[in-house]
Amino acid sequence: MTDTGPARPLWLSVLTSTWIKIGLAAAVIYALVAFNRIELQSFAGLSRNWPWLLSAFLLMLPPYLLVSYRFWRVLRIQGIRVDFRLALRWTMIGSFFDVAMPSSSGGDVVKAGYIARHVGAGMRVRAVMAVAFDRVLGLIGLFLLAAGTSVVGWTTVRAMRGSGQLMAFLLLISLASLLFFRLLGSRRLYNHPRLRRLLDRAPGGQRLLGVIGCFNSLREQPRDLATVLALSMFNHVFWCGSLLCIAAAFGYRVGLVSGFTVFPLAIFGNVFGVAGGFGVGTAAFDLIFLQLLSIPVGAAIGLTFQTLGVLVRLLGLPFYLMPAPPGATHLPGRRPDPDRPPT
Repeated sequence: MTDTGPARPLWLSVLTSTWIKIGLAAAVIYALVAFNRIELQSFAGLSRNWPWLLSAFLLMLPPYLLVSYRFWRVLRIQGIRVDFRLALRWTMIGSFFDVAMPSSSGGDVVKAGYIARHVGAGMRVRAVMAVAFDRVLGLIGLFLLAAGTSVVGWTTVRAMRGSGQLMAFLLLISLASLLFFRLLGSRRLYNHPRLRRLLDRAPGGQRLLGVIGCFNSLREQPRDLATVLALSMFNHVFWCGSLLCIAAAFGYRVGLVSGFTVFPLAIFGNVFGVAGGFGVGTAAFDLIFLQLLSIPVGAAIGLTFQTLGVLVRLLGLPFYLMPAPPGATHLPGRRPDPDRPPT
């Protein structure tokens, strides 16, 4: 029997268990109902406004093609060259497991496993980092969209409550994230002889050097990085458009500038929920919509957005059940992509 490393502490296993996450989400939603933040009567008019809901659902579909193409570009930056069809398959399977595994990162874990099995032992660090970069760059694009909209439509944004703090937060997190990528991907850092000697002697040092090398690969291709960030911003235009339609279904007309500034913050809150944002993400919708847009049914809008998101993610199930697309490109000498989830 091989050594699998030290066992995780019991308290950590309990806190990160799926049932604890589901229980927390249920408790948050129950609290929102108990404190009248979610009222059934707020959903009463949705049946009459179904064209808005249908439009919201349809607007959620194009982002998966955009995200798949973005992920395909990120893979190429890391030296993993596959057909776009395979990148689409991995993306859709990951999206499905975001729901099938009630966790905010379950889909990323499964997707990383598929790619790691595909590329083999020598490229597994780059496979995992490609998935991490794809998620992080997507979030950066979300904040860049909000910050850009705030700058362009400042005359509208400044009338909102807390506009100054909101603007400062968006600019700070956008610039800090880009600066972090620039510094950690520095050629000088990656090639620094003292750092390399230190990592050669440290346990796991070569793996850490490989991670820095992944940042360096991204940093050394600024045109591709700019393309990936542009795709991230464009992708979230559709998600924000979907939220505009859902708000309209509830009887609230939100301006484009206000919506495209505030909605990214609510979407970001979904990262902390489970199975697509339920729970903490729902509470974030309620707080952000009330404080910044003076809309009292933010939790109901959030639940509707999350439910439609689950329906869209279920479209990944056929990609999981079907074999890899015929003629998909595999790296020479590497194991082909399996049709079962990696273990």
